[in-house]
Amino acid sequence: HLAELRAVKLNGERRRRIVAVVLNNEGREEACVFVLKRRVGSPPVILDVLPVFSDFRLSVSQSKPVDPQARPTAASRSDFSLRLSSDLEHTVKLETSMLDTLQSLLIEIKRVMAIAQQNGYSRATSHSWISHYEDTSSATIVSPENDRIGGSTDIGAATVPAIMANPFLTNATSSTDLKSIKDAWAAKELRAREKKFAEFENRKIFVGSWNVNGQLASQSLTPWLETAEDEQPVIYVLGFQELDLSTEAYIYSDTGREGEWAKAIDAAFEKTSCKYVKKASKQLVGMLIVLYVRAEEQEAVKEVSAEYVPTGLLGMMGNKGGTAIRFRFYDSYFSFVNSHLAADTSMVERRNQDFQEIRRRLAFPLPAVYADYTAYTRANPWVTSLYDCAAAVGVGAPGAVGTAATIGKTATSIYDVDHLFWMGDLNYRVPLPDTEAKALLAVGDLAQMLKFDQLSIEQNAGRVFGDFLEGPIKFEPTYKYDIGTSRFDSSEKRRSPSFCDRILWFRNPLRSHDPDWLRIEWYRSSMAMTLSDHKPIMGLYTLKVRKLDPVKLQAVHDDIYRDLDKFENESYPDLSIDQNVLDFGDVRFKVPVARILTVENKGQVMAQYRFVPKGNDKSLSKPWCYVNPPFGTLMPGETVKVTITILVDSVTAPSINFGIENLDDILILHTENGKDHFVSISGNWMASAFGSDLSVLTRLVRPIREHGVDGVKAILKASAERKAAKRAEIADADASGAVTPRMNPEGIMPTPPVAANEQGLSIPKEMWRLVDFIYRFGMDVDNLFLSSGDQAITEYLRECLDTGVEFDLSALLSDPAAPPAPEPESLSPPPDDKVSADASRTSIDLDVDLLLQTNTLVRETSLLELGSGDIPPSSAAVRPPRPRGRAAAVHSAAETLVAFLQSLVEPVVPPSMYMRCVTEGYLTFVAARAVVQHLPAVNYNAFVYLASFLREVVVGYKGRGELSADKLAQIFAPIILRPQKDPSSTSHSSPSAIPARNKPLPVAPAPRPPTQKYSTLVGLSTAKPPQPPPATSGPPSRPASAQGTGAGTGAGASAEILKGRMFLAQFLEPGNEL
Repeated sequence: HLAELRAVKLNGERRRRIVAVVLNNEGREEACVFVLKRRVGSPPVILDVLPVFSDFRLSVSQSKPVDPQARPTAASRSDFSLRLSSDLEHTVKLETSMLDTLQSLLIEIKRVMAIAQQNGYSRATSHSWISHYEDTSSATIVSPENDRIGGSTDIGAATVPAIMANPFLTNATSSTDLKSIKDAWAAKELRAREKKFAEFENRKIFVGSWNVNGQLASQSLTPWLETAEDEQPVIYVLGFQELDLSTEAYIYSDTGREGEWAKAIDAAFEKTSCKYVKKASKQLVGMLIVLYVRAEEQEAVKEVSAEYVPTGLLGMMGNKGGTAIRFRFYDSYFSFVNSHLAADTSMVERRNQDFQEIRRRLAFPLPAVYADYTAYTRANPWVTSLYDCAAAVGVGAPGAVGTAATIGKTATSIYDVDHLFWMGDLNYRVPLPDTEAKALLAVGDLAQMLKFDQLSIEQNAGRVFGDFLEGPIKFEPTYKYDIGTSRFDSSEKRRSPSFCDRILWFRNPLRSHDPDWLRIEWYRSSMAMTLSDHKPIMGLYTLKVRKLDPVKLQAVHDDIYRDLDKFENESYPDLSIDQNVLDFGDVRFKVPVARILTVENKGQVMAQYRFVPKGNDKSLSKPWCYVNPPFGTLMPGETVKVTITILVDSVTAPSINFGIENLDDILILHTENGKDHFVSISGNWMASAFGSDLSVLTRLVRPIREHGVDGVKAILKASAERKAAKRAEIADADASGAVTPRMNPEGIMPTPPVAANEQGLSIPKEMWRLVDFIYRFGMDVDNLFLSSGDQAITEYLRECLDTGVEFDLSALLSDPAAPPAPEPESLSPPPDDKVSADASRTSIDLDVDLLLQTNTLVRETSLLELGSGDIPPSSAAVRPPRPRGRAAAVHSAAETLVAFLQSLVEPVVPPSMYMRCVTEGYLTFVAARAVVQHLPAVNYNAFVYLASFLREVVVGYKGRGELSADKLAQIFAPIILRPQKDPSSTSHSSPSAIPARNKPLPVAPAPRPPTQKYSTLVGLSTAKPPQPPPATSGPPSRPASAQGTGAGTGAGASAEILKGRMFLAQFLEPGNEL
C-alpha cells in the first residue's frame, strides 16, 4: 500500500513524502512502514524505516471538528495528523487532508499491527530482513506534539485507489439533507485546492490609534498619518478613544465629534499624492473607528459592517468597550477592533475581562447574499473561520455571546476573516515608580522597562490576546504627557510612563506557515502630536490579498463533485461513550458545573456525530445546559472529550426555583449512519433568592436554602392567590372611579398600605442585608454604583444570602496588603471566635471598631435604625474570599444588589403599573405618590425602602463620582420599572404561570424569626421588617429596558425610559419622602 502525505520535521518544515506499508514475502507476514522521498528520473530514496513490532503505536488527530449538516466548516489542508511510533522511541508525524488517502493507509496499518501483536513481534524475534533497508535511511522525522499547519498546501493524489467510507452516507430521506452534506465536504475540498483558482497580491495598510483626551482637532494630523512616497498605503484604519469626555457622552453613542475629526483627517490626506475616500465609521461615546480607502480601489471594498460593544456598568455604559469594522477587500476579509479598556494600574483583571467580553460579543450581521452562517462558510471556505481559531487557540466559551454556538445563523465573529487587527488604549501599565521608569528611559533601556509591561506579562501567561502578535516596540511610552508638550506627567500624581496604546494582529492559524502572509514594515509613535496626554501610534503592514479566478474556481468545483459521485462501498461508523448518566451534584445560581463525556470511534471508518433535539424540540438541550463541541468528526480509533456544562442564570432560575422545571434532561448523541446514544444528566438545585419573587421572599423568614424548592412552591401558591385577589380589587376600584375612604381628595392615601399579619417580612432579607452593608461601609467609596465588583466576592455574597450565613466583615473589609489569615482545612463551621480582653466582643467586632475609629464615614448603625439585632448562627458554612479591601467589597455588594433586583421575576414596580408611572407618575411628585400608593403591600415596602436608601445616598454620599438623583434613577429605573410583557408570549418563570393542581392548598401564615430583632422603619407597612442576604457574582447583565422589553420601539420607547427615570428621580430628591 502506497500513499502520498506530508512529513513534519523537528523544525516544523513540511515535505511531500511517499508512505508505504511493505511486507516480507517469505515466511511470516512481517510489515514495515517506509517513508520515501520521490526523485525525478530516479527511484525513491528511503528516509525512514519503522518496523511494525507488537509495541507499534498509531494515533490520529484532527485539528477541528466538521459538522456534517448543521454548520460545516471548511477544514484546512492539515485536518488530519498521523503519528507512528516504533520501538517506543522512533516517531514519525505525517499530515494530510485527503481522507481517502488516510483511510486506506489506516486500514492496512491496523491490519498488520494486529498480526504483530498476535505473534509478539520484536526486534529480537522478527524483522531481520529490514537490516538491508535501515542502513539506507537518512533521516528521522519528528515533530512537537501540538504542532499544527494551516493553509492550502497542495498535495497530489494518492498513488493507490481510495478505500474510504462514503462521508455522505445518510439515513435522511430528503434530497436537501443529502445536498447539505455534500456541500460541506465540497467546501472542505475547495479550501484544500485553493491554489488552483486563487492568486495573492501584496497590499499596504496603515493602522493608527490615538487617545485624544477629549480635545478638539486643533493640530494638523500630518505628522501622524504621513508615510514615505513609496509606502503609500491602500487602506487607512484609524481608532480614536476619549473623543468626548462630556457628561452627555456617557448617554449618547454619537456625540457629533466625528465630523470635526473627519475634517482633520481629510486635511492631512490632501497633502498626500493619493486620494482617499471614507468608507465606514462607528462611534461609541468616546470611541471612534474610521476606514479610508484609496479612491481608485474603493470599489473593491464591499460587505462593510460596523458594530460596537459597551463593557461599562451593567454591560450598557459606553465609557469603556470597543468599536469594530469588518469588510471584504477583493476576495479577502478584514476586521479591525478599536477598544478602550479599564483604566488604573491595579485593574489588570478587569482589562482582561473587558477584552474577553469584547471579542466574544462583537458580531457582524451576515450580508444579505448569505442565508445563514453555514451558507457563508461554504461560499468562502478558504477564509479562516471561528472554528479554525477555536481549534488553534481555544477562542470562545460554552454559550458565550459571539461564539460559534450563538453566531450560528445570523452573524460572523471578528475571527471569521483573513486578517484581524486590534488597536486602542488598552490601558495596560508599567507598574514601576515614576522615578525608576524615567531613569530607564533616560538611558534608553526600553527592554528593561518592557519586562514590567502588564500586557506582555498577561499575554505570556495566556490570560489575554491569545495568539495575537505585536511589532517590536522601539518608541517611548505613549502615556502620560503634559498636554501641549512631549514632557512626561509633571503633575502632582506623576503617573509612571506606560505603553497604554497598542496595535496587535491575530496570527491566522491557517497561514502560520507563510511568513509573508502579514509583514510589519514599521511600528511607531508620533511625538510631534501634543494636543493630548497620549501620543498616537501607527503601524504600516504589508499583507496578502486574495483574488479569485471564477473560471478556474468553477472547474475545480466540477472536479470535486465528479469525485463525490464515485464513492462506493460505504461502511457504517461505530461510536461509543464512556458513560450514559452524568450527575452534576449541587448546582448554584450562576456557578457553572461541568462534566466530561468521552466519545470514541471504535469502527474502521470516519464517524460524524452531533447532538440533536428530542422529538419536536428546537434545541438539543434545556436552556441551562451547554454542550461543547456539539458536533464533530472522528477518525478510526480517535476520541473526543465533550464538555457538558450546567449554568443556571436569571433567565432559567425562576422556573427551577418555583419547581416548574428541574435539572433533569436527556441528551441524544446522533451518529450519522449509526446508532444514537442517550445521555441522562441531572443536578441538585440549591434554591436561590436570585430569580425569585418579592411575594415569596418576604414570606421566607428563614434562608431560602433551608426552605428548598418544595417550601417555595407551597408559599408561592398562597402568594399567587393573594396577589390575584389584590389586583382584582385594584382593577375594580379603578374601573368604578371611586375614591376609597382611605384616600384624601388628592387621591393620596394618608397612610401606607398595611400588610396582613401572615405576610411575614416587610422586605426581603436579601435586599436589606445588601443595602445595610452598602450604607454602613460604602458611603465614602469612590464611584459607588459606577464601578464593577470582584467576581469572587459577589459569588460569596450571593451564597451568604441564600444560606443565611453572616458576612465575614473581617475578610470583606480587610486591607488586601495585610497577611492572609490561614484558610480552614474544611468548610465545617469554625470554632467559637476568639474573645477579646473584655470577654464580651468578637474579633470581627474589634475589626469593625478599628474601621470606625479610622474612618468617620463608616457607620456603626444601620439605615433608618434598621438594626441587625441578634442573628442566630447559620448551620451552613461559606468559605470567605481573599481580602480585596473595603472598596472592592462595597462595589461587589452594589453590583450584587443591582443583580438581585434585576433577577426578580416581577420587578419592584409591577408591570401592570408601568404605564401609570410613565403617563401620570412622572409629571409631579403628588402624582408619583398616588401611583406608588396603589402598589401591592410587598412592592410598596420594597419601593419605599429602596427609595429611602437611594435618597440617603444622594444626601450623604461623600465619595468621588457624581451620584445625583438623576444619575441613580438612570441606573435603577430600568431595573425596578419594566413594561408589561407581550401577552402572546407565556413564560413559565412567572409565579402566576404555575398550573393549579386540583384546588389550592391552604398555607399557614409564615412566623417571624423568633430570635431576630428589628427596629421600626418609618414608611414600611409592617411593624418590624426583617433583614436580607447577598447577591450574584459577576457583572450584572444589562437591564431589561436596555435590551428591549416590549416598551415600544424607536422614539416612543426612549421617551418611556426617560419618563421612568423622571418618575423614580422624584422620590430620590431630598425632602420627597412618602
